[in-house]
Amino acid sequence: MSAGPKLTPAQRAAAVERIGEDLALRSGAGCGKTLVLALRYVELLLEEQAGGPEAFSRLVALTFTDKAAAEMAQRVWKTLRGRARDEPSRRDEIRRRLEQLPEARISTIHSFCLALLRAGAVEAELDPNFAVCDDTLLTDQMALEAAQQAALAALERGEG
Repeated sequence: MSAGPKLTPAQRAAAVERIGEDLALRSGAGCGKTLVLALRYVELLLEEQAGGPEAFSRLVALTFTDKAAAEMAQRVWKTLRGRARDEPSRRDEIRRRLEQLPEARISTIHSFCLALLRAGAVEAELDPNFAVCDDTLLTDQMALEAAQQAALAALERGEG
């Protein structure tokens, strides 16, 4: 790994040394989760044997907010640029990854799930043009009606 940002021992372990393990990062705001996730993403991306865009289809980075997803994508880009500068022997490979970066799946959990549902809409028996409802009054009403229907169905089955 190139010089780049200084990491704590725990961050280094999560980003680089434990690259073959699944892990979840949990910490408070401003503790470096996005940095560690971006560095880990770059390590995994450059570790991929195939140099083509299919490497991006095997990697997913999920965050909770659009701001964190955008920050992470920017950190991945900056890290790759730094690696291209610091590692002349891999410069062409890293530049190819930079060109392919728009194909990266770096998003919020909600955006990722929405993309999955859209991709499998027919199999899930969903209208492919479905929309996510962000009207809280409507969704609260729908949830209340669903709960009432479930309670009535349970009573009718003698489960109440």
